[in-house]
Amino acid sequence: MDPFTMESEKRFRLQLLLRDIRQSSNGLKIVLAGFLSNFIVFGIAFSFGVFQEYYTTKNGPLSNYDDSAVAMIGTAASSLTYMGGIFNKTLLFYFTTRTVMVSGGIMMGLGLILGGFCHSMYQFVLSQGVLYGIGSSFLYMPPVVCAPMFFNKNRAIAMGVLFSGSGFGGLAMATLSRYLITKFGWQWCLRIEGFMSLGVCLIAAFLVEIPQNVSNQFQFNSRKILTLSQLKSWKVWMQLAASLLQSAGYLIPLIFMSKYGKTLGFTDNQGAIFIGLNNVINAIFKIILGFVADKVGRLNMIVFCSVVSTITILTLWLIASRETFISFVILYGVFSGAIISLLPTCLVELFGAENYQSMSGLMYFSRGVGTLLGSPLAGLLIKNSGLMSKDYKRSIIYNGVLLFTSTLCLVVLKFQDKIRNLN
Repeated sequence: MDPFTMESEKRFRLQLLLRDIRQSSNGLKIVLAGFLSNFIVFGIAFSFGVFQEYYTTKNGPLSNYDDSAVAMIGTAASSLTYMGGIFNKTLLFYFTTRTVMVSGGIMMGLGLILGGFCHSMYQFVLSQGVLYGIGSSFLYMPPVVCAPMFFNKNRAIAMGVLFSGSGFGGLAMATLSRYLITKFGWQWCLRIEGFMSLGVCLIAAFLVEIPQNVSNQFQFNSRKILTLSQLKSWKVWMQLAASLLQSAGYLIPLIFMSKYGKTLGFTDNQGAIFIGLNNVINAIFKIILGFVADKVGRLNMIVFCSVVSTITILTLWLIASRETFISFVILYGVFSGAIISLLPTCLVELFGAENYQSMSGLMYFSRGVGTLLGSPLAGLLIKNSGLMSKDYKRSIIYNGVLLFTSTLCLVVLKFQDKIRNLN
């Protein structure tokens, strides 16, 4: 080989190395942005149980409403956060990720700040629910949807780190919300958290950058939300059903955990601690189980976590005792959160890189629909305003059935994927 050819080859390899370094750097920054977005978006959303408990007390602003009605505020926020995912691909075709995320952070913060001035149910739903939910979707979706593009071998652990932000945020925000409500009142609690979300969104927005080569590979440069041909596949519908049912069941324990704890003799502060404990365990094990999933298979791990989560609901939570309830809080935190972080990692394996963007939008939309069907219906099933542990029995069974049917859908997807690999 002549010196000129050797020199050209060295330059080419150096260019590839630099490109890989830049891509890895972008991937790590997007994971950090996703962590921060999850921290603030779902840290606040998952701690809504603290607000719900206070809102329905005799001194609360919504004392005349029952749990199922008040749950609609948090449910509207969480469902819109997910449902907005179907528009993510189109929004990022016309606008930069930073424009979308900053706009979302402003709407999200404004929703919380305006919530501090509310007096009627519809006002809370429109501000702390709808406006917050739309804004949080704009902030949350770009890094969450983009992150899997930058990883292959370590995709599950990367998404585990990214989604662990929701768990650590849940711990921090549940404790902070309880403290701020006690110290300054619920109005200033919402306003302070609104300004916090504005600050976090600005940091997260400037971390997200998508190189052109990655955009092209994952069909990120198309404005189409989906193609009708995708909806003809039973596998797509099975995936959407699994996501919808899992989402419907996932938040029910978090929404009612604090209030249920009081029926067993735990205090308000202990109820907030349970929410925080569940969230931090959830965060840690998203990372741990993500690491394991990259070794044993992501579909294998998601099925296993779904099975164990279902068992904990229908056994440990269904038994009304302080000991089993604490065990439930811990074990549900260990296994339930990993399902969320693993769902996006499976899309590329099941549907290919070229369909990833469209499928992620559909998946998050179905999760939003599922969230709308979860906590409000569970609240309607609670008897006698939930003053005794036995009043929650029907809601717990409903929760278990949702996760069980979601598990069945994932098992079908797992076996279909195994058959395809054998062929």
